[in-house]
Amino acid sequence: MTRLLLVALAAAAAFLAGGVSASDILDPAARRAGGAATVEQAGAKAFSQSVPQLDFRDEASFKAGNMFFRSPHAGDGPLLNARTCQGCHRQDGRGNVPDGPDQPLASMLVRLSGRTEAGWQPDPRYGHQLQPLGHAPGREVPAVAGEKPPSDGTPGEAYVWIEYEPVEGRYPDGTAYTLRRPAYHLRDPAVGPFMDGVRFSPRVAPPVFGAGLLEAIPRARLEALADPGDADGDGVSGRLRLTRDVIAGADAVGRFGYKGGAPTVLQQSAAAYRDDMGLTNRLFPEESCTAAEAACLRAAKTEAAAADAPADVDVSDLRLARVEFYVRHLAVPAARGWNTAAGDWQPRVAEGRRLFEETGCAACHVPSHTTGDAPGSVLGEIALLGLEGEARPRASLSDQHIWPYTDLLLHDMGGSCRVAVETPAGEACDPAASDRCVWVQRCDGLADGRPEGNATGREWRTPPLWGLGLTRTVNPRAGYLHDGRARTVEEAILWHGGEASSARAAFTHLSADERAALIAFLRTL
Repeated sequence: MTRLLLVALAAAAAFLAGGVSASDILDPAARRAGGAATVEQAGAKAFSQSVPQLDFRDEASFKAGNMFFRSPHAGDGPLLNARTCQGCHRQDGRGNVPDGPDQPLASMLVRLSGRTEAGWQPDPRYGHQLQPLGHAPGREVPAVAGEKPPSDGTPGEAYVWIEYEPVEGRYPDGTAYTLRRPAYHLRDPAVGPFMDGVRFSPRVAPPVFGAGLLEAIPRARLEALADPGDADGDGVSGRLRLTRDVIAGADAVGRFGYKGGAPTVLQQSAAAYRDDMGLTNRLFPEESCTAAEAACLRAAKTEAAAADAPADVDVSDLRLARVEFYVRHLAVPAARGWNTAAGDWQPRVAEGRRLFEETGCAACHVPSHTTGDAPGSVLGEIALLGLEGEARPRASLSDQHIWPYTDLLLHDMGGSCRVAVETPAGEACDPAASDRCVWVQRCDGLADGRPEGNATGREWRTPPLWGLGLTRTVNPRAGYLHDGRARTVEEAILWHGGEASSARAAFTHLSADERAALIAFLRTL
């Protein structure tokens, strides 16, 4: 109990030092998680609602963006992960891992790169993201990696499956638990072995609602929360993810993606079009084929084009702007657990909220922020026939007190990874001498071992927690954490390490009833 008290005091000090009032966690305003962009929805469509303040013209833009988010586009591929945005972001929420080794990846992806003399670089044969599906002109259904494609088609880059090892543990009170540690297996690389020293980063598609509000949090707010050198000595040292805004041509703070690689909803959407669906656009006009993928390059020259697409890319600025509008204006579901008659949080939920702060969870999952001015799209104002002039500011996203429970910073979550090249029987395999080799990545902790920009192979951007309790209402097959390994919120907490080790230890030292109260609170988000 002494250790728990010390941890709690340190966490509370850090919480206050970050400029957040200790009473925030119990603030009645937290019911309106997205401020004025909150909706009272708790069903399967909870993440798919528009913010309430849209006028007639904006509603039309939202509906058009919704259609494009859910529909295949002409010209997708030749390499891809899914044919639609919705194919990964199920009902605008989380994706899920395959149910078994015979199911290909459907709503998750694998990033890859390796260490070279010039630093960490994309794989020269496969680029920075693995695309396990290959398209052929005129085919409706892409071929899965390992299948022989039609003569004019493109083979998927590799087949990926996951095997889990049980990890047994006990709380200090003797309660047993079982986690599952994933091992990622990759076989049938289409154009030769992966590069030496390759590392893989599996990622389940995250929810996309509330993104317009996260984009509007002022940079100065995130800078004030950052503590890269751990100056206060609390063991938590969040860092800004620095990336490039390709439209502005300037450095920017990354906010989206598991390692914060994209600074805006527009750039995140445009990158997903090109990398996940094989659809080029003004921000990312190059096909995802590498020089080693001759079939991909041939197919790209003969793919169909959308009626409104410019000659040199697959997706027009108007379609891209509509999808950006849709994602930016997806509302946030209201938090639950409020007792209207008593005018207060339900006692169990209030206790869980206090424990969330006292155990140190709020040091990274900072409860609330206030958005700044949210400008319109840099692509222009969406009109009936196209984009016209400068876009209007987005009043529904501006100056909102929101409760996402994130600092949007990078944190070291601990762990390490190793990759072995094995036969199907688990023996050492030489890819130069055999085409049956399997690349297997095993990791301790949450690390992926793959740096990305200024994010290390142990760092992840703090994910927002709003909507957490509705995750499986929206997608019953969804898991938690970046790779979906955690089957429950409790398992997700128990995987925390690195900077979150003290908060995890404080959680494990709670009584069973207190642990249940904290999780009960999280389920109301």
